[in-house]
Amino acid sequence: MDPQQTQPSLPNRKAAEIRRAELERKKRDLYKVFNPTNQDHQVVLNKAISPEVWTIEAKNEAIVPYYVAEKYFNEMADKIIYYKSDMAVIAENEAWMNKMGRKMDLHTEQPRFENRNLKNLMGKKEQIVAILNRGLYKEYGVEGQGADIDKRARREEFDPGDVLNQPQNAQSVPQPPQEAKTTESTTEATTAPQNEAEPTEEKPPLYVAKKDRKNDIE
Repeated sequence: MDPQQTQPSLPNRKAAEIRRAELERKKRDLYKVFNPTNQDHQVVLNKAISPEVWTIEAKNEAIVPYYVAEKYFNEMADKIIYYKSDMAVIAENEAWMNKMGRKMDLHTEQPRFENRNLKNLMGKKEQIVAILNRGLYKEYGVEGQGADIDKRARREEFDPGDVLNQPQNAQSVPQPPQEAKTTESTTEATTAPQNEAEPTEEKPPLYVAKKDRKNDIE
């Protein structure tokens, strides 16, 4: 088999990349969703890795990305459908009790009724989603598309603000050298008066023998 036939051609590959990029962009479109129930509903994504929780409050609207809205539509629609299915089973059992004095058999009659009713409700899922979906709020990444930007003019008009112009902290300011103080103290010590006699200790007189004193007199 020719390997060139198995690989898509360049135009087809480029078209596929464009479609993939467009789908990724649309996932970030903002949608307005509605919670018609009396309870808040949480949409949790990436629960095992890094949980991302979005809360749609009861009887209220919220603006969420499409990837959140898509999960919310499925979860809330299924929640409403299965609740209505359970309520229908309860009502049918009450009707059986009133007419026949017993409830539906749990192994035959009730599953048959439940499946038939659930199938009917699942066929109305799109109607429920239409109630939950209040429509597109804002497209992601399309604002300003196609507008030419004069990069030179923007560079000339650019103002960095006060970045790196703020005064430095006192700790980072270099301290003046201490040489002047040392020189001054040295000068004072040098210019001190030198003519003051230092106090001397008085020595006791030497003893001179008589014969020595006689010799000195002669």
